[in-house]
Amino acid sequence: MSDPFTTQNISNLRARPLAGGGYEITFDSANEGLYHQLYVNGRLADWTEDPAQRSFFLASPANSCRLAVAAVDREHLRTDFSHASAGEETLSPPPWIFRTLAVRWPWRRAGDRVALLGDHATGQMDPTPLLVRDVWPAWTDRLGWQEDLSGPPAPGQDEAVAMGFGLGAWGAGPFGLDSDVIVLEAALEEEGRHRLVLRRISADGQCADGPPMTFLSYPPPAPPTRLRATSYDAPGGVLTLQVKGTPPL
Repeated sequence: MSDPFTTQNISNLRARPLAGGGYEITFDSANEGLYHQLYVNGRLADWTEDPAQRSFFLASPANSCRLAVAAVDREHLRTDFSHASAGEETLSPPPWIFRTLAVRWPWRRAGDRVALLGDHATGQMDPTPLLVRDVWPAWTDRLGWQEDLSGPPAPGQDEAVAMGFGLGAWGAGPFGLDSDVIVLEAALEEEGRHRLVLRRISADGQCADGPPMTFLSYPPPAPPTRLRATSYDAPGGVLTLQVKGTPPL
């Protein structure tokens, strides 16, 4: 395999509901000797432990999701290729998933948050956020001025374990170093043009909104709730079905 991953020679992707909740995701693959990855809405969610494995477990998603499976070598088993999947539409976020980034500014205080607000394609902004994230959750090191080892990376600079060159937000940290980012992702289930705003909320409750963003969402149709046979043409062998709420097919 010239590329480290491929979606070729993978077929019969199926999702079977399980009695205890969640889904068993099964697939066929002719990529013998390779491992496989499961992508959910353009994000790496799981990977196989053995080249012969042809199934995954997926917890019941809160929103509609698009699944894709890729074959990879062992070296790249835990590498998320969705960011580099030009030409691989199935690994990209589907057209109802909005994704944006917020810089994890080193000078933001513990307790500061970022929120994503939307209008649900109505033109009227909903005061209830679609999601809220802590800028500095407990598991994240701030690495601000004099909060890391002092001076080792370069003359007089802190952040010995900074993001690294070209990683995160370019030049957004102290001394022009890169800074970590917060990924904000929301499923916009209402079809149409959405207006969204990124809001920064300080620990004392002060708010500041960023410029409005727009996103055109094309969610998948709702699954049929009932099928009804409306007619059958015996000579022609044609069965006409009606999906609840829609005209005959």
